[in-house]
Formats: sequence, structure tokens, C-alpha cells
Amino acid sequence: RLNKENNIHGSTTEIIEVETMKIETICDIHKISHINYLSIDVEGGEFELIKSINFKVYIDVIGYENNYYDTSIPIIKYLEEKDYIVINIGLDIFMIHKK
Repeated sequence: RLNKENNIHGSTTEIIEVETMKIETICDIHKISHINYLSIDVEGGEFELIKSINFKVYIDVIGYENNYYDTSIPIIKYLEEKDYIVINIGLDIFMIHKK
């Protein structure tokens, strides 16, 4: 996708490595057990990030970027298995926990 957009717009990309932490680690460090709203926008890595969540931290609503709906379908199905339901589909998808 990036190569195609670079060709169209005459732009370039650069890979920059940054240190990251899992949501679980951040929550452990800061003693967070409940997240009201988690917004995810990681340029196509949404599913990998969501699969890395162990859900021991309770998350009410998850919103994530919906650039390509076909790649969002597996995310919706995955979160439905975790007791989330879709509340809005647009440029972003919002899912709320059934509780």
C-alpha cells in the first residue's frame, strides 16, 4: 500500500524502529485495571495489536481505524468472541463490551 501511495504522490517512506510496550505492560506499570475507551490507529497493525491484548484489563469500548473493511472483518469476529458487539462502522469501527 505504501509503495503504491508513494508512486501516486511522489513521496517516500522511511522505517524508524521505536521501542514499544504491550498494553498489558503499560497497565501493570501504572496499576490500571479498567480502560473506558481504547483508540487504536497503528497503520494496518490493528489486528496484531488487538490479538496481543490478554483482556485481564477490562476495556469498555475499543475503537480502531477501518481503512480497508475486508481486513476489519477478522477483527470484528475476534472481538465478538471476546464478548464485544459492533456499535458503529465508518472510518473507524467502535465495539463495546456486552457488560
